[in-house]
Amino acid sequence: MTADRPGNGRSPARFWIAAGLVLLLAGALLTGRNLLEQYRASRWSSQLLTYVEGQISAPPGDEAEPVASREPIEEEDPWASYEVDGILSIPDLGLRLPVLSYYEEELLSVSPCLYKGTGGGDPSRLVVAGHNYRSHFGRLGELTAGSLVSYQSLSGVVTQYQVTGLEEIDPEGEQALMEGEWDITLLTCNLDMSMRLLVRCSRL
Repeated sequence: MTADRPGNGRSPARFWIAAGLVLLLAGALLTGRNLLEQYRASRWSSQLLTYVEGQISAPPGDEAEPVASREPIEEEDPWASYEVDGILSIPDLGLRLPVLSYYEEELLSVSPCLYKGTGGGDPSRLVVAGHNYRSHFGRLGELTAGSLVSYQSLSGVVTQYQVTGLEEIDPEGEQALMEGEWDITLLTCNLDMSMRLLVRCSRL
């Protein structure tokens, strides 16, 4: 008869312990990555907002001084390369976010984007898309009918809106996105990414 090797019976237990540790590590890494993305999104949109507000409030410049009398040219602000259409404000959520002029998946990590419609000083059927970061559109589900939303153009024109309702649509529901009577729609994903959350607003 062949004797059992010492410790042989503990091998399955060791395997499952190791597998559990790997899963815990993977979960921790995923959580860490998500927290880092959330932090970056908050910081980037805040920095871009500061830059945009500075451009809006800056007084018209005088005629250019002769080159010889100018101060040394400073390096261009990195946010100057981002094309911003306006500033979205949602007082109930304490949000004030720059809206980028066109939609790209990469840009959503910086700030919400103009997805459809016409922006500027006279916005029409405007759809603004944003990631569900808490500092961006992650709390849109807390809004209720009557909540106020405003959109400020870079020329300083402010358009006021009121939330009329919230709804969810299929991620591929492009037609459903544009249905109904509304003036501005805020678009994001729900928490498990299975549906799209829409906040419909009408102009006041």
